[in-house]
Amino acid sequence: MVNRKSKQFVSILLLAVLLFPANKIYASPAFSRSDAEWEKLRDNTMEYEEIEDLIHEYNATVLNNQVEYSKQRDDPTADDVARSYRDDAADLRSTITGDNDLADAMAEAQARSLEKKADDNVFDLVVMRYSNIQTEKNLTIIAQSNMISYYKSILNLEVLKQNQKLLTEVLRVTEVQRDIGSSTNVEVLNAKNNLQKTETAIIQTEASINKLKKSLCVMLGWGYQASPDMRPVPASDAARISGFHPDLDYAKAVDNNYELIINQRKLENAVSEVVKDSYRIKIRDNKDKIGADLDKRYREVLQAQVAYHEAQSALEESARKMEIASQNMQLGTIGQLEYLQQQTDYLTKQNALKIADMDWFWTMEQYDWSVNGLASVE
Repeated sequence: MVNRKSKQFVSILLLAVLLFPANKIYASPAFSRSDAEWEKLRDNTMEYEEIEDLIHEYNATVLNNQVEYSKQRDDPTADDVARSYRDDAADLRSTITGDNDLADAMAEAQARSLEKKADDNVFDLVVMRYSNIQTEKNLTIIAQSNMISYYKSILNLEVLKQNQKLLTEVLRVTEVQRDIGSSTNVEVLNAKNNLQKTETAIIQTEASINKLKKSLCVMLGWGYQASPDMRPVPASDAARISGFHPDLDYAKAVDNNYELIINQRKLENAVSEVVKDSYRIKIRDNKDKIGADLDKRYREVLQAQVAYHEAQSALEESARKMEIASQNMQLGTIGQLEYLQQQTDYLTKQNALKIADMDWFWTMEQYDWSVNGLASVE
């Protein structure tokens, strides 16, 4: 097994060496997890179920945000900063003598500017903390989505390679037909062009797969050139849907929503009524959009369920045709081209069902994320 410490970025490694003991290059204290839990996170296996923990412990952005948060703890609070602005404004006003209209006007303008900064100053450690958590959770979603895209791309690559076999046979048959006068050079060129397009798509898909894997490695704490074992994405579970109730889940989604929590804190920090009104409007809008997002996510789950069952029916039909094609191939009543056509359709339907299953699973995950703090308020 490869110890995860050896899989960190060089920059994060150096940062961690400066900030933590040499045997603790991760975000949480050693006692926060059991030895078995740490060993599982440090192994050379990438699992969907571990993504959230891997992001928390090893992601470069998360580690950097934690360092910045720790540094800010000793800095002035929002109240301190606002008080400083007001004191400076008062000092400026004390210089107004009435002897110099221009100087007095400039002093008054600067004082008002400082008072506005005091009124607008709504940022504090609480805002920073929840912003960091929000960033961490969004990074988790991106990594989860990338892993699903990785496996979907592998399935698409299998279909493209099967199509390559089919189109190679199409080209061979077309060339034979041209030689005996039942086809034309134009048809041969079209067959070659179709084959070349598929071969190009294969190259592009392979590059995409490689890019997704490297991105996951970097996000989850491995090095760019690492090659961890990757476990499949969990299958969808229809039983989860019985626990989805947008109307009942709304209150929890509101309580958990990070953007809403941040805006509520900024409202508490605001002094100016203009700024307060701005955040009150944002908060009302946030709450409306959280409800809309939950409804949207729930509909997507149901739509994905329908798409899954449609893909299931399509595969069953293709499987029946594949069985007939296999029998006919053995009897010699169909040729290689017809057999390859049915074989390609069967593989396409097989992989389409697997992709539909991943899409269905992902809609359920997104619904849960909406409930657990990340409902879209944009």
